[in-house]
Amino acid sequence: MLDIQHISLSYDVIVALDDVSLAVKRNETVSIIGPTGSGKSTLLHCISGLVSYESGTLTVGGMNPAELPRGDIGMVFQENNLFPHMTVLQNMTVAPVHVHGRSRSESEAEALELLSSVGMWERKGAYPGELSLGQRQRVAIARSMMMHPQVLLLDEPTASLDLVSASEVADVIRGLKKNDMTIVLVTHNVDLAVEVSDRIVFMCDGKVCESGTPQQISDNPQDQRTRDFMTSARCLVYEVKSEQYDHPELNARIEHFCGRYRLGTRTVHSIQLVVEELLNILPLEEGLTLTVSKSRDDIHLLIDISMPFSETDYLDEESVSDDLSYTIIRGMCDSIEEGTDESGDKHIHVEIRGDVL
Repeated sequence: MLDIQHISLSYDVIVALDDVSLAVKRNETVSIIGPTGSGKSTLLHCISGLVSYESGTLTVGGMNPAELPRGDIGMVFQENNLFPHMTVLQNMTVAPVHVHGRSRSESEAEALELLSSVGMWERKGAYPGELSLGQRQRVAIARSMMMHPQVLLLDEPTASLDLVSASEVADVIRGLKKNDMTIVLVTHNVDLAVEVSDRIVFMCDGKVCESGTPQQISDNPQDQRTRDFMTSARCLVYEVKSEQYDHPELNARIEHFCGRYRLGTRTVHSIQLVVEELLNILPLEEGLTLTVSKSRDDIHLLIDISMPFSETDYLDEESVSDDLSYTIIRGMCDSIEEGTDESGDKHIHVEIRGDVL
């Protein structure tokens, strides 16, 4: 369906795409993940024809995208780009009527059916400004389907959405997959990519670094850059640089991390309390790095702290600086390990008990 061979693109001295090759089969869902600036969205724009690449070849259904009828490549942007002065139904029908020359009655009938499939039938008379961001994105996806595209491109469709709205859009994507759509999804949401994809492609520095099944990329990536990205994408990493660290921001980041995994309020408060008591015991003047992650068995939440070398065992019962903080940490955690790595950095590893969560 989609065949990309050795395409490259540069902006002055910046290499946006570097000899990228990728094939997507008919009815396959492929997610492209990677850090910001890796070339993911640029590649999508090349597929859609919005951006011209400098070398290589790109075909959709054996044809150059420029030769395809309008709408054969559907694209949904992060910003959704609905016409603000048109109702939902008008947004849905304007292109089929004025571009494809279809009758208004036929277009409205199909539009209502699609709106029903994405849960937006009741809002058919609303204007985009009256909708939530997630609702607008669902309308944008349905609108792209009105053109009967050969391939649908989704550029960060859940970015900037709250958890509920992101879940709504994810549900729509799952429905498209069930209907045998050919989909290329660019996303930072690795959990969404793992859930909906037949294949995941990891990009970095304008190159395709690794491609594999969701299970392989999730559990056993071969490229170190993929491993690093998957780890960071699923963890909360926070730098504490002094005793005057931003406590409200850290608590908000913990709440957001827990929200991604649908962990409840009790879990949020448990992690916040353990982190607060740990930082109350540890010296902060030289800084430290805090990492919160889930265990592979999903039973424990893990807190890791990396800090400059010190001969002091801060969580040793004999030398702990605050008995109350130490008692709280011990009471809420299954295990506490403290040691030094080969580089000399101090590491503290804490596992929060499952029954606390």
